[in-house]
Amino acid sequence: MGFDTTLTYEKLVIACDLIRNNTPYIATHPDFNCPTETGYIPDCGAMAALIKASTGCSPQVVGKPNKEIVEALLNKKSYPLEQMAMVGDRLYTDVATGRNAGMASVLVLSGESKMSDVGQSEFKPDYIFDHLGGLGEALCLSDKED
Repeated sequence: MGFDTTLTYEKLVIACDLIRNNTPYIATHPDFNCPTETGYIPDCGAMAALIKASTGCSPQVVGKPNKEIVEALLNKKSYPLEQMAMVGDRLYTDVATGRNAGMASVLVLSGESKMSDVGQSEFKPDYIFDHLGGLGEALCLSDKED
C-alpha cells in the first residue's frame, strides 16, 4: 500500500479480503497526513488505520522510519553516513528514520510537526528550522565559514 488518491470502497474491500486470507500486507510509510495547498488529506498511515480497524492487521512498513531505506541508498551510493542528514516535517517518520539509521536528523516546522510536538516525541531532531529556507541559509553560512 502507498499513497493513493484514487482509493475507493471497492479497493478497501478487496484489500481487507486479501489481508484476511494472509496475503502479505506491505506499506511504503506510516504518514497519516499528506499536506496539500488546501490542507491535509489522508496519507498511507491513515489508510492503514482504516484497514486495521476492519482486519486487526497492520502492514509491514518497508520505508520510513526503518533504517533499511537508508541502507538501500548506501548500497547504491557510497556516501559516508556522517555526511548525510534526514530532513523532514514529521517526527514519527522523518526524524525517526534519521535516528534509526544513525545519522543526523533535521526537522522543518513548515509541515505536520509543530515545536510543541518535539517535547512529547521520543524522536528528537538534531536540528530544527522553521522552514527549508532556514536550513538552506544555515548551510550557506557554514560554507562561508569553511
